[in-house]
Amino acid sequence: MLPKFINYLNHLPPELTYSVSHAIIRSGITGAPRVGTEFPTEVYGIKFRNPIGLGAGIDKDGLLINGLVRCNAGFITIGSVTLRPRIGNPRPRIVKYPGLRAMVNAMGLPSRGFGDFIGRLSRIIDLARRFGVRVIISLAGFSIEEFVIMLNGLRGFGIDAVEINISSPTYRGSWLNDTNYLDELLSVIGDFNKPLFVKIPLGAGVDFYRWITERVERYGYGLTIANTLPIKEPRISVGYGGLSGYPIYPLVRALIRKVRTWGFEESIIGIGGVFHGWQVAELLKSGANLVGVVTAFAFEGPIVFTRLLREFLCSH
Repeated sequence: MLPKFINYLNHLPPELTYSVSHAIIRSGITGAPRVGTEFPTEVYGIKFRNPIGLGAGIDKDGLLINGLVRCNAGFITIGSVTLRPRIGNPRPRIVKYPGLRAMVNAMGLPSRGFGDFIGRLSRIIDLARRFGVRVIISLAGFSIEEFVIMLNGLRGFGIDAVEINISSPTYRGSWLNDTNYLDELLSVIGDFNKPLFVKIPLGAGVDFYRWITERVERYGYGLTIANTLPIKEPRISVGYGGLSGYPIYPLVRALIRKVRTWGFEESIIGIGGVFHGWQVAELLKSGANLVGVVTAFAFEGPIVFTRLLREFLCSH
């Protein structure tokens, strides 16, 4: 019944699908029966019940936790959270390509703001712990100061890791084009007391990838590979967005492999175009430690984790 309803939702206008599906998830009625067998995974000394989780971009403000913790995900990434409230870009902000299992979005980093989010964080962590789900917080800052303020605000909370998003298309390349400023950011945040993952984009040059890989490893951070692929899309209000879904999977896999051939030894979250359990296994074999899902979740809803975990366990 639920798959048929989700298929119906996917035929609605994308923004309406987004709103209705979020309301359903918040209600907590989308839970799935636990998969009897798990695949325990350890990253930076943290034990995950399985390596498959939700990437950033679905639960931007931690409002969906009531439903997400019941869906067999090994981890949930909340965000990206911004310091100040943002309404994001004007609509339309999402274009789906169902036949390609892909979409382009230019949400514009909408967020209720860090102050609003932090007021819910204790409850989020408590609920996640009850269900054995790890919590990663994705932060998006427009300056070093913004990142530092948010990281300081997270101290003392029992989160498991933080993702530093320097690659959103909304930045228009500002972090990527000023590597001196980016290097300063990487050096300043090093005293944070939880594992940090730096989220890098697709579509950058080899020189940038070599540079960021060397810097991130020097500071002892992990990588999230990768954010969406920036492309032009005239049906989006701002004329461009980030391509996600099945077409970017080969790019993500290749980038993970390349980073490992360069000797990168820190942990990697692989994310981009994962729709099948064999892809989870392939990314792990390619060098990822955890695998995030976003677009498959947008098309299938929370039941995607149960399906992926079962397929992965069968293919592994």
